[in-house]
Amino acid sequence: MSRSIQILAVVAAGCAFGAPAAAQSTAEIVAEALLPLPVDLRDGATVYTHDEATGERIVLRQGTNHVACTPTDADGFTRCESVRMGPRRDLAAKLRAQGVEGDALQAALADAEANGEIEPVPFGSILYRHFDTGDRIQRLWVVRLPNATSDQLAMPTASQRDNSLAGMGLPWMMREGTPNAHLMIPINGTEFSNPGGTTTRANTKRLDDPIEQAVLPLPDSLKDAATVVHYDPETGERNVLRKGTSVIECQTRDPDTEFIRCYHEQRGPEYDLRAKLTAEGLPSDEINARVEAARAAGTIPARPFALDYRVYEDDDRIKYLWILRMPNTMSEDLGMSTASQRDSSLAGRGLPWMMREGTPNAHLMIPINSTELSN
Repeated sequence: MSRSIQILAVVAAGCAFGAPAAAQSTAEIVAEALLPLPVDLRDGATVYTHDEATGERIVLRQGTNHVACTPTDADGFTRCESVRMGPRRDLAAKLRAQGVEGDALQAALADAEANGEIEPVPFGSILYRHFDTGDRIQRLWVVRLPNATSDQLAMPTASQRDNSLAGMGLPWMMREGTPNAHLMIPINGTEFSNPGGTTTRANTKRLDDPIEQAVLPLPDSLKDAATVVHYDPETGERNVLRKGTSVIECQTRDPDTEFIRCYHEQRGPEYDLRAKLTAEGLPSDEINARVEAARAAGTIPARPFALDYRVYEDDDRIKYLWILRMPNTMSEDLGMSTASQRDSSLAGRGLPWMMREGTPNAHLMIPINSTELSN
């Protein structure tokens, strides 16, 4: 018996006769379906499945927020995502009920999208996924990035599957340049994550080589190709310590803030301006205002939709943080949480969350848990 039919049988039995002792109740099915979500999104999420014979949607619980979940499927996966993906899921279920699968199914969905029957996959929308056993990534969040490339977004593409199964995986991009391009974000350090992680802690302050220190925030696959720059604190002048071959640029450690940063090279002019204004002794509020004015005037580029990488040296902030810049996006459009995970991140079990939605500085905070650089 398929998982969908089991669910329908349980719902029907529960409504008509009371669910059998060995079967899950509808409430239990709903609770299980919500597991992939951060806690703040669970109470308002819709839970639904599809009738396998017809593909019709069956709502197990009608929600009130911008995410929806489906119960654990026959392969053991539980998934949640933006409600905007619902019409696409409903059409796919109806096509499967008609025997359409694989490439034919994808082609039919592409045709429906081209004809305006369903909307395109929202760029930057998030999928939450849970799996029960450690032979796969147990807690995985996926950001959909249709047709994007790693160079556009300053993302790594080297698989982190093995590290993720060991509880210390970093995000990586898959299927770049295709409609199914996406960023895999393994979630380490939580009760639903793969066990493991490292107990070793790197002492970043003791690195003598400024280039080695500057590229610390990057995954190993990106370190050798990154440009490394240093800003003279007296003049704000840029000095290139190493010219790289990729789109990623890293700064040497800032002794005042204790931050080490890497980012898409398109942000270089912004940091050039910040360095000069800092050397002039301007306060941070004035610097931010002048940077925004320069951006509005077009003298520096807009922030790109891309990853930033950051390492901090002490435990009073998130030590290892990746930031997905998503200018002007909204959490409701992308299925994201905006509830701060700062305290959980300081404790080594933080989840990603969105900040400053709807502004040019909207971004997804991605705390990296359970690595040598983490809290």
